Amino acid sequence: MKKIKNIITIILIGIMIMTSMAGCKTATKKPTPARYTPAPTRTTPAPSKTAPGYTTPVPRTPTVPAPTPVRKPTPESARAAKIASNVAKIPEVNKATVVVSGSNALVGIDMKARVQGAHETDIKKKVEKTVKDTDKAIKRVYITADPDLYKRIDNIARGISAGRPVSEFAKQISEIIKRITPGM
Repeated sequence: MKKIKNIITIILIGIMIMTSMAGCKTATKKPTPARYTPAPTRTTPAPSKTAPGYTTPVPRTPTVPAPTPVRKPTPESARAAKIASNVAKIPEVNKATVVVSGSNALVGIDMKARVQGAHETDIKKKVEKTVKDTDKAIKRVYITADPDLYKRIDNIARGISAGRPVSEFAKQISEIIKRITPGM
């Protein structure tokens, strides 16, 4: 029985020690805010320009981005520009955009007034005649006055004049031609 009392006493003492240790929490200090301290003034003289190990500082030159390469206009874009200029001279046409691919010309026109029917057909015939008179190598002319197609043709023309190959736009050109001449 005495052994049991001793064991119980030891267990109770152990529990009291453990609970007292768990209850004791170390106090954490709050960090003090950093204060501005000025840099110490230099008390040693600057190294002389003749001292060993001294190198003359090299002035930094600003970096200038490399110029973008200027691409020459392709022969097709020069032909297209000439055709567009002549088509724009037609009195019923505000402006024109042209893409030349081999012996084909894709022409988008912005007309001065919304015309329909026979008058629109007459204007398109004038445009076709102007295109073929301007460039004798053109055999087929596809003309549209649709604003959406005009914008698409203009985007292609700008890409080609920026130096991108016509072959890059072949699928778009084909789609536009299908929309202009759906029965073919």
